[in-house]
Amino acid sequence: MCLSLTLFAQEKMKKPLLERMIEPKISLNSSYLGNADVDGGGGVDVSKNSIRLNNMLGGISYTHWRFDWRDINKLPFGDKRSDPIKEMHSFRANINVAYPMNETWFFLAQVSVNSTYEKETDDSYGGGLFTFASYKLDDDHTFQFGAFANYHPIKTLALPVMSYSYRARKTDGLQVVFGFPRTYIGYHLNHELLVRFGGLFSQSVIRLSDTSTIEAKGYVEAKDYMSSLGFAYDLSDALRLDMDLLYSLTREFNLFDSDGDKIAEHIVNPSVGMNFKITYVF
Repeated sequence: MCLSLTLFAQEKMKKPLLERMIEPKISLNSSYLGNADVDGGGGVDVSKNSIRLNNMLGGISYTHWRFDWRDINKLPFGDKRSDPIKEMHSFRANINVAYPMNETWFFLAQVSVNSTYEKETDDSYGGGLFTFASYKLDDDHTFQFGAFANYHPIKTLALPVMSYSYRARKTDGLQVVFGFPRTYIGYHLNHELLVRFGGLFSQSVIRLSDTSTIEAKGYVEAKDYMSSLGFAYDLSDALRLDMDLLYSLTREFNLFDSDGDKIAEHIVNPSVGMNFKITYVF
């Protein structure tokens, strides 16, 4: 798919656009959510750090989570004596296929593979598909519709993608993206500084360790509903800084045994945090 896209670009695209498609970009992201109470007792603080290298054709990334538990003896899971989970890891790779059909219609598909786990990587692999068609009404108004799916042998999630964007590529004044799984409203105070407010939904399946006190060789499906308020600032043509205040509306943790049977559901109550991201384009 990368080859076919490159050949298409060589034949159809202007050179400056092709250069932008293949130029690499590295992103470092760090976030923290604290004082989150677990429904039923206890609590947890979560820190998340990730690194991503990508361009418009595809990318790879690694993410690390660390958990700091409170009142372990009151938690509705685990052995009541030790941390249920100390850290988790995730590796992900994706390929993008973009096809501009004409001046008003644009098609994009993204195929990904991932491994998300506590310790052991066997039976931790999954995949994803994200595809949509975009219709450009005029220079300001664009509509997108399609679907995305996260596949895992334990749990597969498929949802529609529908959105409307207003001046999403502009660098002056108001811009809006309204839809699912992402929504935000932003305003450019100038060409370099964008202030924004938005929300995002995410889902993943994590393979627990062979000796997990929650469920040995089991799985956790995590669903996050997050809102944010912050800014993006272009320090230069190559360097961009993002900072946001986070508010976790709710986090769902569905627990499965090693056979894929759901055995419990837990809720982590709303909490606040921060997110920091820096991106450099080579």
